[in-house]
Amino acid sequence: MKKINFKIQQTGWFILLIFSLVQLTSCENDFRDPSSPDASKPPVIHSVSEATEDVAVTQGVLQGTYIIRGEYLGTLSKVYFNGYQAGFNPAFVTDNIAFVTVPVNAPYVGQANILRLETLGGAVEYDFSLLTIEEFTEETVDGVKLVHLFGGDFTDTSTVTFVSGSEENGNLVELPAEIVFVSETMVTVEVPDGVEQAFIYLATSRGAIAQSDSYGFSYSIYIDELNPEWTTSEWGGTHDLASTEVALGQYSIKSIREGWSGLTFLAPNIPFDEYDAITVSVYGTGAAGDSVTLAINDFDGAASHQPIELIPGEWNKVVIPLSDFYPNGGEPSTIFRLDFQESSNTGLSQYIFYVDDFGFL
Repeated sequence: MKKINFKIQQTGWFILLIFSLVQLTSCENDFRDPSSPDASKPPVIHSVSEATEDVAVTQGVLQGTYIIRGEYLGTLSKVYFNGYQAGFNPAFVTDNIAFVTVPVNAPYVGQANILRLETLGGAVEYDFSLLTIEEFTEETVDGVKLVHLFGGDFTDTSTVTFVSGSEENGNLVELPAEIVFVSETMVTVEVPDGVEQAFIYLATSRGAIAQSDSYGFSYSIYIDELNPEWTTSEWGGTHDLASTEVALGQYSIKSIREGWSGLTFLAPNIPFDEYDAITVSVYGTGAAGDSVTLAINDFDGAASHQPIELIPGEWNKVVIPLSDFYPNGGEPSTIFRLDFQESSNTGLSQYIFYVDDFGFL
């Protein structure tokens, strides 16, 4: 099985300079030619390689840095990716080599997939497509958790892998995903069992690897079951920790409430500064305008507790920065309690809502 090294693409000429110094053994001969650039002939491209691994590819990632090897490159004046001009540093150009970075705004879908170089001696075009992951969404179909990746050009997708941890920390986990669907602009995969938080890496047969934003949770409170470090409580109602009305997965929490009553999650003193946000999906069964309020630390009087809309018949996924709870400062050292308080204020005797995929980012 081919081993893929998953690394975040680095950009910027400062990083490229550092890379050039540490990779001197692989490229030093390319920069030793003291002769003047040859402008007598048009440029020739022999290969394009991803810079950090120096492996030949025919597809690049937006903001990725690449090594172009060929002939008559020394008078390079312009570089285009799918017609979009890229900047480059002439200090990293000789007759036989050039370093270039793919612009973040270069087009990548519905294109001719052309890398074009222009020099004083002429021009050359090279088959080279572009790759990026713009975003992803989630859904559950017939009990199977799916992720839809959006971006492109995904035409030559070969593998999708969920990666968490690192080799340095001794906790690297790489879980391959089953690919369900591939088009130029979307890839759908089944989420591997056991994934809580990961980055999604999509690799193509053309040698490119794109990385998504973080998927899942840095710390889960409820995903199909309650985190065993937590407990629940309540007032003015009941709840079920294994309801089958789900946003994702198999189970959610069904909360049956009187007006202004609440569902309580008791935490094992979570350090406030270790996480950036709380995310949760809630499902409404009542009327438009119904809401719950997410309160922190037993309705801390110094906090700004956050309203969440209950949309009738729909899951509403929200991400609430922890800083929103304390916009004026005064953050606590730990989080020890979170409450979902019914707050519709419509005077009904009963309100029902569901909670799923609840945790910290």
